[in-house]
Amino acid sequence: MVTIYDIAKACGCSSATVSKALNNYPDVNIKTKEKIKKKAKELGFVPNLQARALSTKRTWNIGVLFEDKSNSGLTHYYFSQVLQAVKEQAEEKGYDITFISKNLGGVDMSYLEHCNRRNIDGVVIACIDFKDNQVQELMASKIPVVVIDYDSEFVSAIMSDNVRGLYELTSYLIALGHRDIVYAYGHEVYVTEERIRGFKKALDEAGIPFTEDMLVKSRYSEKQANIDAVEEILKREKLPTAVLFPDDYAAIWGINAFRNHGVKIPEDISVAGFDGVEIGEMIFPRLTTIKQNTVRLGKEASLKCIQLLESKSKDNTKITVGIELIPGGTAMPPKTQM
Repeated sequence: MVTIYDIAKACGCSSATVSKALNNYPDVNIKTKEKIKKKAKELGFVPNLQARALSTKRTWNIGVLFEDKSNSGLTHYYFSQVLQAVKEQAEEKGYDITFISKNLGGVDMSYLEHCNRRNIDGVVIACIDFKDNQVQELMASKIPVVVIDYDSEFVSAIMSDNVRGLYELTSYLIALGHRDIVYAYGHEVYVTEERIRGFKKALDEAGIPFTEDMLVKSRYSEKQANIDAVEEILKREKLPTAVLFPDDYAAIWGINAFRNHGVKIPEDISVAGFDGVEIGEMIFPRLTTIKQNTVRLGKEASLKCIQLLESKSKDNTKITVGIELIPGGTAMPPKTQM
């Protein structure tokens, strides 16, 4: 078995330098580090994880806490991309990923207890009830925590620009001539609050009075909830000219529900989604939506978590990731404007 002493001999340096280079310590020259890593690969060196944990006082293990309200788990089309980016970035830096839950081997425990049992170095939290006592307990602990799409004074956060997203989407519809716009919003969580704020901001700047009937309660990624939202809208004496849905899948289910009632999209009602996932490109006409940068969200969360755990610190840094408006054929000027 190849050891760090073999690598040191082959590179003409000390075993301490080899150890530091393989563990990415900053006090090793970049060229020396590259030379050592290249030689280690050539010799077939496999690191002893237990020895590395003892020498660095870290387990090289990042916890991921993820429980989406739609119960789609890792098949969730949006968050699966975010979590994949978290995983890839962590692995690139030499870390493993462990999913955190309230149950380990049939034993009920808190999220913090699970982290302590597994000796987790740091945690990335996404898509969960952040007001849950156990989540709050974890965020207040000594473990470095980074949250995705939640603003907390206690931990670092990587956030998609949800206010700007709904603001730009609503402003786009207003520019097309729409004034009677309904937003079918998702679960009542922080992200939804931010998006409603962007929706109201766009209306206010356009001089369109906001009324409560411009909001219809729905749910993220849930077929029946969005069909029900359409049914509620169809009961109105006067239909809106445009409807915003909480996400792209919701928008597609909404489009189908409208069409089943003889409502043409976009001729009778314009429709828009949110997220910018691939399925929006697969329907005809293409879905009008806001594209979120899932890869950057995941990578930034992973990198920030690693930076915190390696510096043995906690902070409440906020990083906002931009969005992009994707105009599509599901939104057009209302009939009165044509």
